[in-house]
Amino acid sequence: MFNLTVISPEKKILETDILSVTIPTNEGEITVLPKHMEMFSLVKPGEITVRTATGNIFLAGGRGFVNVTREKVTLLLSYGVNSDEIDEEKIKEAKKKAEEMLKNQTDEKATALAQANLARSLLELRLVQKRRK
Repeated sequence: MFNLTVISPEKKILETDILSVTIPTNEGEITVLPKHMEMFSLVKPGEITVRTATGNIFLAGGRGFVNVTREKVTLLLSYGVNSDEIDEEKIKEAKKKAEEMLKNQTDEKATALAQANLARSLLELRLVQKRRK
């Protein structure tokens, strides 16, 4: 086992001992196991799967960085949320608002923001649905 710390600007999302972690990177999805080679990589938005001795933890994560040493993995993300903390109704409402914003926008900055909000909402909805299974 080894340590995983996941941090966003708002809070420490997770700190625990794990068996493995699967992370979406710009080069593709990677799974880090104990005594993994040291590395540093960009993280792309997506689902992060953490395997612990007691079960799996699913996180939705934004862009960021991962630093892997032989004893520890540190994820620094623009945002992150544990699937257990996601309120499905709030996410559906956020998705609906983002879709409405996209229909009515002519400003590039507002369109980019709406697209980012929609992508985040869709990711979080996928995690909620996966947790139900």
